Amino acid sequence: MRYFLMILILLVGCLMPIQASVNAKLGTFLKAPLMAALINFIVGGTILLFVVLGMRTPNNLLQAVKEAPFHAWIGGAIGAVYVSSVIFLVPRLGAALSFALIVLGQLAFSLVIDHFGLFGVSVQPVNWGRTIGVLLILAGVLVIQKF
Repeated sequence: MRYFLMILILLVGCLMPIQASVNAKLGTFLKAPLMAALINFIVGGTILLFVVLGMRTPNNLLQAVKEAPFHAWIGGAIGAVYVSSVIFLVPRLGAALSFALIVLGQLAFSLVIDHFGLFGVSVQPVNWGRTIGVLLILAGVLVIQKF
């Protein structure tokens, strides 16, 4: 099951440069990257609304609002910064360099999150193997940037 989930998340990762490219094209077409980001969230939010309504899952939203920690609610703001930045930067840096840098940033900060158990994740200390993995990604970024 673990390998299936790993393949599934790899395929989901393949969607990210597609999303960035089409959103960047929309931003260029509209001459407004932030408007393209807004459209991205409106379309995505509408689809999620229909999925949630279709699943008829019980939802105790008021209780969740009272109990959830502050950091549990900032994902939408982070998503807005991420999507807007990608729309602006992919046309200027290219998809490969943009996503190489995104992956480097994700992995480097993921080591910090794991090491200190931030945001409620289980602690997994930084070790040489993980550090070398991030350094290899950095080497990949440098090669992609060079060529």
